Amino acid sequence: MFVRIAQGFNAISRSIIAFLILDVILVTTMLPWNVVIMFTDSFSGLSIPLLALVAVVAYTISTPALAAAFAAYRDAPTMRYGEDENVRFRRNRTIESIDAVASPYWNAEDENRMARPYLRAYVGLFKRSLVTSLMFGAILAVLAEAACLAVSTTGGTVATAVLLALCAFTIVAHMTALNLVVEFPRAHYPAVLRNGFTLSAAKWPFTLLAIAVLGVYIGVMLTWPWFMLLFGTGLVFFFLYHCVEHITRHVVEQMIAEES
Repeated sequence: MFVRIAQGFNAISRSIIAFLILDVILVTTMLPWNVVIMFTDSFSGLSIPLLALVAVVAYTISTPALAAAFAAYRDAPTMRYGEDENVRFRRNRTIESIDAVASPYWNAEDENRMARPYLRAYVGLFKRSLVTSLMFGAILAVLAEAACLAVSTTGGTVATAVLLALCAFTIVAHMTALNLVVEFPRAHYPAVLRNGFTLSAAKWPFTLLAIAVLGVYIGVMLTWPWFMLLFGTGLVFFFLYHCVEHITRHVVEQMIAEES
């Protein structure tokens, strides 16, 4: 019994350390976004539309870090505490045999590592995730500027609320698309863009849950930014990943079934 307790304690300790390491890595790889959020007062001289545009640009060029984090939540053993090793082994063997689905981003030698395999996944996913982010970032910029224009001209109306809701939906669709990029390395960009929106709309309960998670993240970042950066980012994005993973799961399972 004591051996099992010790083994469980060690596994939990490794998971906690992995999350803390991921937090530190995300501070660096998401630097543009973190700087804008943490030093918002420094941009007070900018007009609201320009500040919104700066925030969208910073968000867009920082999101490849999220794609690598999604890869960590997908494959890093320390991020999948409680999963049976045999189940993980069979899943990895299955997806390794299917060309359309990405092979595990963590290999056997990386079982207890975080920094090196994360950076390897970040480099491998950077181009495709950045292109995907630029597409969604352009849509988000138009919506954000339209919302700012609506506020300045009408002082806040139903149109403003609708535009802000569309901004939130677009961000979740973007997260969904990033997970598709992680899962399907050969998917075409138009298909990723289209499915990001359609899957998020079809699985709207998980979309609402993802919006709630993002709301918690933004709220804590604006009030206790250092706490979120050093202790909470990896955990919040972990919950966000599982929201979008539920949105895309049936597509991945269908692809595995067809290719198998």
